[in-house]
Amino acid sequence: MMNDIDNQPVGGIYVYRGGRAPNNITHAVIDKSVKVIDEGAFRNNPFLHTVEMHDGIDRVREEAFHLCHSLLYVNLRRVQILDSLAFANSGLTHVDGDDLEIIRDNAFQGCENLKKIAFSSLRVIEPCAFEDTDLRELNLPEVEQIGVCAFVSNSHLRRIAIPLKANLFFIDPLADDSEIVDTAFSGCHINHVDLIGSIHETVSSLHMESWRNDMTHEINQINKTLENSYSSKQNTAVIRWWLQSVCSRIEHYKTEHLKVLKAATVLLELALWKAKLSEKDEDESSDCAKVKRIKIDVEDARSEARGSCGAGMNIIIKNVLPFLELK
Repeated sequence: MMNDIDNQPVGGIYVYRGGRAPNNITHAVIDKSVKVIDEGAFRNNPFLHTVEMHDGIDRVREEAFHLCHSLLYVNLRRVQILDSLAFANSGLTHVDGDDLEIIRDNAFQGCENLKKIAFSSLRVIEPCAFEDTDLRELNLPEVEQIGVCAFVSNSHLRRIAIPLKANLFFIDPLADDSEIVDTAFSGCHINHVDLIGSIHETVSSLHMESWRNDMTHEINQINKTLENSYSSKQNTAVIRWWLQSVCSRIEHYKTEHLKVLKAATVLLELALWKAKLSEKDEDESSDCAKVKRIKIDVEDARSEARGSCGAGMNIIIKNVLPFLELK
């Protein structure tokens, strides 16, 4: 509970050095000695308007800025982990954090004005991390796992950009069959999904045009499906099935592509062998014309040519084939 003094905001800059900060400060600067912002450090401060972090902070603990309604923006700088309820029910509208990797459950839950996040390194989003926020677009180039209800009830969320990962959405293996597990985007009206990463380069490198066309159609199909067929309660399942389908199909074509490369490698080996034999035959004819008494063992020449060719092929297989293989 606030006392009479706490009910009044205190101006100026407060330098935070750990522990629990006064709950009536308006501007906070995190001291260089602080590596972790403690649990509940600024919790329930209705006056906190700005927080200045430094590059040495790597973690924000549970409820550190919970219920800070006046806090509108924060740059997390080098922070890598946000723990549960770290900024829940705060007034945030925009958050930057290029090094942020893990967001624990409910970290931004209830930030009803949060419209924009910039987390280019984010890998793990735990359950309900962004429940009941107001995000409009998501760009998650490095994400590896999205938990259940991670973005539930973001009714204005329309567009997401994600990498191609078959197991992007976390499903609890112990969950009952009757339990709804595809809820990461439940209540979101997503109508456009962009695949980001190396998938497009892989598709463009496929050997057959029909393969490239088929993959392009498969990738683009998701947006037609989302626009025409499914409710906001089903979109997570639809996106998950689509990711698995695209992964399965591209792996199939990569296997076929490798078969073509190996066949081409055999043809190249035969061509090099033939060229080497031709050189030996020419040398043999020239020598016979000059010195007819010298007998050349043709089989030895062929064996030598095959050996020379094999050495060349080792170079090709070692340096060229891996370059041509699809990643």
